[in-house]
Amino acid sequence: LLASTIGCARSVQSAGDAPAVQELVTARITNNGWLDVNVYASRSGMRLRLGTVTGQRSEVFRLPRSLVDAPGLTILIDPIGSPQWYQTDLIPVGPGQQIDVVVQQRLAMSHYSVLSR
Repeated sequence: LLASTIGCARSVQSAGDAPAVQELVTARITNNGWLDVNVYASRSGMRLRLGTVTGQRSEVFRLPRSLVDAPGLTILIDPIGSPQWYQTDLIPVGPGQQIDVVVQQRLAMSHYSVLSR
């Protein structure tokens, strides 16, 4: 009886966690360049640093709810040691979506897409 009660409690907890994960919005940055890059999310002129992605690596960042609730945001890529930078267009995102940004060695060749999970 105790084992079945624990099993039910686990399944209820897992089901309760699923919507929270689905509402999460992330930005996956794939850095195909050699320079490390600082990553920022920007909305209405306010810029928030998400972190750094080392050259030839990928990182996933959670986007704060305050940025996601806005009409749209941009992702700014700032290579360390370079005067160049890359910024996406205004991106409308919603709960459960992921922004995928691919940073190329030549920044002008960088691109992004929005994926639903």
